[in-house]
Amino acid sequence: MRRISYWLRPRVTHIAFLVFLVYIFLLVGYKLLQNERLREDLAKTQRHLVFEKPNPHWDYTNSWRRIGNASLRHEIYSAYFDVRTDIIGSVRLDEEQITIGSLRIFAVLPERLRDYSVSCIVRFADFTSLEILAEEAGAMHEVHNNTFAAWSIMCPLHASRRDPLRLPQAVALTYSSNRLSHLSPTFVQISYPRNMTNLFAKSRPAISVCVGPVQDNYSNVLRLVEFVEMYRLQGASHFYFYYVQASEEVRRVLEYYQREGLADVFEWNVGAHLQDLHYAGIVAQFNDCVYRASIVDNFRYAAVVDLDEVMMPLKHNSLADYLRQCDEGRTAGFVFRNVFFHRRDSNDTFNAPAHVLNRLLYTQSKVKRTLEVLPAHVRSKVIVNARAIVEMGNHQVYRSAPGYADHVVHPTVGLLFHYRDKCINCKMVLIVDYTARRFGSLLFDRVDNTCLEVFMDRRGICELA
Repeated sequence: MRRISYWLRPRVTHIAFLVFLVYIFLLVGYKLLQNERLREDLAKTQRHLVFEKPNPHWDYTNSWRRIGNASLRHEIYSAYFDVRTDIIGSVRLDEEQITIGSLRIFAVLPERLRDYSVSCIVRFADFTSLEILAEEAGAMHEVHNNTFAAWSIMCPLHASRRDPLRLPQAVALTYSSNRLSHLSPTFVQISYPRNMTNLFAKSRPAISVCVGPVQDNYSNVLRLVEFVEMYRLQGASHFYFYYVQASEEVRRVLEYYQREGLADVFEWNVGAHLQDLHYAGIVAQFNDCVYRASIVDNFRYAAVVDLDEVMMPLKHNSLADYLRQCDEGRTAGFVFRNVFFHRRDSNDTFNAPAHVLNRLLYTQSKVKRTLEVLPAHVRSKVIVNARAIVEMGNHQVYRSAPGYADHVVHPTVGLLFHYRDKCINCKMVLIVDYTARRFGSLLFDRVDNTCLEVFMDRRGICELA
């Protein structure tokens, strides 16, 4: 009998361990199910709340502002009210409080900030304030060994269920290593939808374009006009420009598109960080732009590109047609893989009509590209579903909302045409590609018309840099 008991003992222990694992598995599953039901109930309850914009006169014009001690060179740019609750880690829905959304704030701070916690000071229209511990606060990707980085901070917003709903008007950041951030906080206005009825509405199935920082006293007016008109032919309806430095001629073009209602133009005054922040803070700029396109203007799509890049569909008439046919609704971003055209190659002006004033359009005169298609996320660019994005990078989506995933566009379906001034590898095999010329006749006319509107004093000539 002792032998049988001794023989059974390890098996009994093994069975007990399996029972324990099953219990843990069921407990975790139950908690996940509870959490899922809580979030579903929250979403339904949230839609029945009355959201009123606290500052209807805010014009959505941001600029970089110093946080606390000026010598530290910490800066804050913008803040957005994000109604998505599925990106918040801990939500509330009880008799006392309900989670109504979160604030997403973009700042420039040291890549290795000594503080363990960052808080948001939210200010209401009656100048009362509330301090909220940030749920997320950290440097975004693509620091590239610089001492400063673009930061993304998220503070959840909970409202009392016993009092009327109040939305904050402004927000500031505070943390212990910068004492003045608490003693003398720097507030920025919180951006809400221009039309609050769009808060839970379907996004407009239109394409906006987020353009990389215009810097180094950029002066290539013809390229700028061609860029805008090419994307308009592809279905884009709005552009967001952020300028650091630009020539007077470029400013005239930007002001023209702004007057026409086709563009928003923002000062990107990061001069203090041009040497210690990656590419003039392009990551902060692209994230600000995507949130602006989604939250403020309700655009479904945002193409995140530089002035020398054109997303080119190969089997569809335009980007708009491609998205209309291929977007099934759960794609965070469509990744277009990169090929290079070299600006210093000889110009082929065969298809330029005789009457055209501005003949040297780069998409029409540069027809040799690299045969090699670079891998996804290597100099690729993305057109995103703006409402799916949590963190955007220069070449890829780093984080999207639950349920969304990237789609890498097959190189036979679409490519990123990258028109570089200099070749990266001048020995790469080149092929002739006339794809962009299918837009030629309309593009030449549109460029000439715009140049004539802006530079009547030059008889419609857009000078090349």
